[in-house]
Amino acid sequence: MYGITLREMAVLALLSEGLTAHAIGSRLRITEKSVVKHKENIYRRLRVHDRVTAINKARALGLVSPEPPAG
Repeated sequence: MYGITLREMAVLALLSEGLTAHAIGSRLRITEKSVVKHKENIYRRLRVHDRVTAINKARALGLVSPEPPAG
């Protein structure tokens, strides 16, 4: 969907958990530079310009899990 690759989906899921590029890179065993490139691709594909908008749009589209209920 939206041409997002499996690796980009993994990055998007971790972004939605609030992880930094460094933490995502460590988790996925890729460089921080690769994470940044994947984020750029995600933003372009979703036609957004920032992390919060990307996560909100991804949640609305069902690409990542909705936020857990607070409490």
